[in-house]
Amino acid sequence: MKIRNQFLKAIPLAVLLTCFSTVTGAQQTSTQDLPTLSPPLHAALYPEVMCAGCIVPHWDRGYLLHVEFDRDRAVVTMYDRVGKKVLEGRMVPGDAVKGSVRAAGATRAGGILAIGGGIMTDGSSQRYIVKSDPAGRVVQSVRIADFYPRLVCEATDSTVWVVGYETNYRHDPNYRDVSDEEKNVLRHYSFEKGLLGSFVSLGSISKSRNVSMQVARPDKTFLRCRKDHVAVLLWASGEYIEIDTSTEKLSRWKVALP
Repeated sequence: MKIRNQFLKAIPLAVLLTCFSTVTGAQQTSTQDLPTLSPPLHAALYPEVMCAGCIVPHWDRGYLLHVEFDRDRAVVTMYDRVGKKVLEGRMVPGDAVKGSVRAAGATRAGGILAIGGGIMTDGSSQRYIVKSDPAGRVVQSVRIADFYPRLVCEATDSTVWVVGYETNYRHDPNYRDVSDEEKNVLRHYSFEKGLLGSFVSLGSISKSRNVSMQVARPDKTFLRCRKDHVAVLLWASGEYIEIDTSTEKLSRWKVALP
């Protein structure tokens, strides 16, 4: 695909989180006086993987996941560490007439996890999370209402964490009039029970009215699910956040930007 824009600094999150996990001596404090993590050990430009629309490939659990925007926006292709194609799936719920994928991740079982939206058989427009088996067949899905998803990962208990924002924030300058819970950017979902929890408010990330757009940019936010915690890197506020998945305790650090 012809590259139209070469402008983003894509930083592999796995490297960043490895760097952060090795930092010692940082203690959690209030958001007004956060401890600071050192800059990442490595940063690199990858303009050759960019394309029209600022599409960035998704790295998760040692796999590269590519959303096939050039042929079918609902298809996700998975490649292994050496670039071999290992899986392909059309990631839409069974009751979707038309759909597209915004981002994807890998499941612990070797399937595909995807977030997107589409038109359903009842004529409604819905956003959703879908999960495939290792053969690429969609086996689970859950609707996520007006939440606009940008990143997704699967936890060890098979629940799903998503970074995104309420769709009305993009156009409504008075988003601060809604409750803190409604304007959180990190959500926890179960395919069986739906929304389980909501974390990290827009106001705590940035005072800018364009904060939802900053969260939406693929070079500004990173998400990973680990064994006992979920990690989020927010360049919009220069923060690294961890949530203990057993206690839901949230810890924050400032990041020394490179």
